[in-house]
Amino acid sequence: MLRLMKVKGENMSPQLQDGDFVCISRWYRKLKIGQIVVVDHALYGLIIKKVLHIAPDGQLWLGGENNKSLQSERIGWVSPRRVVGKVIRRICSS
Repeated sequence: MLRLMKVKGENMSPQLQDGDFVCISRWYRKLKIGQIVVVDHALYGLIIKKVLHIAPDGQLWLGGENNKSLQSERIGWVSPRRVVGKVIRRICSS
């Protein structure tokens, strides 16, 4: 299943800009470090972050591209079950 989502905020700037759209897919076999994912976080709701580390048990350590981004320590380890999808394409807003 593919889904289109609008980027809100500058957390992933410069890679993703506020107002851009991303196409996300649930069709992936395995996440890798460096991939961008959309996660339904228990505290912060839907967030777009980069996979920075994957623990042996599959838990994900996520982070943003911008120094104003929500810090990884505040996000904490995230279960791969919370991943809504992997970003497969960016559509510029301008």
